[in-house]
Amino acid sequence: MSLNDYFLALRKQWLVILVLAALGAAIGYGYAQTQTDVYRAQSSVVVLPARGDSTAELVQGSSYVQSLVSTYALVATSPVVLEPVIDRLGLSITPRALAGQVAVETPLDSAVLNITVTGGSPSGTARIANAIAVELADAVEGLSPQTSTSGPAVRIETISPASESRVPIAPNTRLLIVVGALAGLIAGMVYAWLRRLLATRLQSREDIAAVTETPVLGEVTGVARGSTLPDAVRRAETGLAAESIRGVAAGLRFANVDGDTSVILVTSATSNEGKSSVALSTALILAEQGQRVLLIDADLRRGSIARMTGLEGGVGVTTILVGDIGFGDAIQHWGTSNLSVLASGTIPPNPGQLLTSDHLRELVKDARARFDVVVIDSPPVLAVSDPLWLAPVVDGILVVARHRFTKRQALRRTLDELESTRTRILGIVLNGVKRVDSSPYHDNAYAVSQSSRWRKSERLGGRTKARA
Repeated sequence: MSLNDYFLALRKQWLVILVLAALGAAIGYGYAQTQTDVYRAQSSVVVLPARGDSTAELVQGSSYVQSLVSTYALVATSPVVLEPVIDRLGLSITPRALAGQVAVETPLDSAVLNITVTGGSPSGTARIANAIAVELADAVEGLSPQTSTSGPAVRIETISPASESRVPIAPNTRLLIVVGALAGLIAGMVYAWLRRLLATRLQSREDIAAVTETPVLGEVTGVARGSTLPDAVRRAETGLAAESIRGVAAGLRFANVDGDTSVILVTSATSNEGKSSVALSTALILAEQGQRVLLIDADLRRGSIARMTGLEGGVGVTTILVGDIGFGDAIQHWGTSNLSVLASGTIPPNPGQLLTSDHLRELVKDARARFDVVVIDSPPVLAVSDPLWLAPVVDGILVVARHRFTKRQALRRTLDELESTRTRILGIVLNGVKRVDSSPYHDNAYAVSQSSRWRKSERLGGRTKARA
């Protein structure tokens, strides 16, 4: 994936990312509400040496005190100090448990001890911190060596008594909300990227480019449920659907620079990918451009061209191949005078045998002589082998894939099968791409209604499927 693909993945899943971020923030807030408020109180004491009669004695006393500060920090959390505190305050706690709530710090190069107590009560933590300071002074007096003149060699005095805290130090509700939102945001981004990386269905030109070097000739706009692509092209000549098909027609012209491609086979990997709709719509656009176009429905198993056009389906390819009717008599016109349609005819018991017969070759040869462009609609490649038998009699192949429907592996297998016929693959058409009509260049009369129907069908959870 390129950097642009990562951004596109995030943009497509922006709603999921937003929901997960909001959910993470809500979980962080909910977790904060379940936690008990924790308060902190701190008292500070200083360790002082006994008074000396000279400067030398004062220096020695100061050095002596510095060596004992870390020891007295340990004494402050020992049972020698904490048991009297428990007895004085009437606490129902063990010295070991109380020691877990007490922290004693000694600033560097100082004789100060900062006694910090945490707990669920602001007044209780302050009383415990002050009581520890008093009991530590008594314990140090008992542990300190006695001088002959001034009593204990070391004494402790309180320099900053603890006061009640008005604001709890935990839980930090804001921090938990921010952390939860960030966690949800990251989870949403990972979800978007993984979905993009692990997606098995084609969603863009980049997906097709990752499968094959065959060019994408165009992206065809999807239509709402209950309508067909040819119907949208006919009703709104400047609508999104019609313009997207014109893009495909332009791509075919660029793919046929030498002008040696007049018979085009349209197929797909599997059914419901819209190959027949694309074939009929492309033939209609080519005919509107002044070319004499013939559309042949060579799907002798499940022909759909007659149903989409409303033409007679009982007369067509099969009746010509078996000699019941002549080529000119089986041709019908639809949409425009330049577009002729040859339906599939009655369903035969042996479609494969008819498609491999010399009569079919003669039919295509006759069509090539009479028309500028011949578009042949065939069955899906992975369903039956009919397209592989038709490939040698055509000049190029157009493969239709459906947006968010065709699997990458299916497209790869289809192209491999078609390449084995040695017939040129002109390109790929990505069908059913969802777009919003917001351009003044498009005809809104039909496209707007189609767009609204599309959005309604999306809300109902429906997916647009081609009739082909």
